[in-house]
Amino acid sequence: MTLIRMAAAFLLVITATGCGSTRAQVSASPSDAIALLDCQAVIGSEAVPAAGDSIVLDGVALPTKRALQANRTDPGTRRFAKDGLYVRRGAAFDLIVPDAWRDRLTINWGFPGEATHHLRVPGCRPTGTINPIHEQDPWLVYAGGYTVSGPACVSLKVTAGQTEQTVQIGVGAACPGQGEPAPPA
Repeated sequence: MTLIRMAAAFLLVITATGCGSTRAQVSASPSDAIALLDCQAVIGSEAVPAAGDSIVLDGVALPTKRALQANRTDPGTRRFAKDGLYVRRGAAFDLIVPDAWRDRLTINWGFPGEATHHLRVPGCRPTGTINPIHEQDPWLVYAGGYTVSGPACVSLKVTAGQTEQTVQIGVGAACPGQGEPAPPA
């Protein structure tokens, strides 16, 4: 009986350590790892998404109707376009940089908001947030944006369950049907 109890205790320890809640970490140089949005890193809530955003798969609003201004992040050629990610409260989806864009585009939202090619949003319903959010607002907002090697109309894939949609986002350059990005202030 003692051997059985020891084996059960051992399995319990292994199971408990394997199922702990940890934040997904993404290195500064993105890999194929999936980054998990930290739901508590919400910076605000809104009744509707930003003007110029399109609601995609009823869970995320992305800037498909407006081009984003992209500024140099360092003396190199990389450019960053800051844009809040609007997530419908409780929506679960993935944002994926298509293979053709992997060398030229990374995305990041939340905290610490490290560069990735694949961001998973786990159906956020944040509690105890640092910034105030309003329970009546259906849209949660997360800080972050897009980093590109040069101005471009980029592709971003959104998946929710078995449904997938690819959208075009102007990062430093307009996509067809968009006006040019606003000049730096």
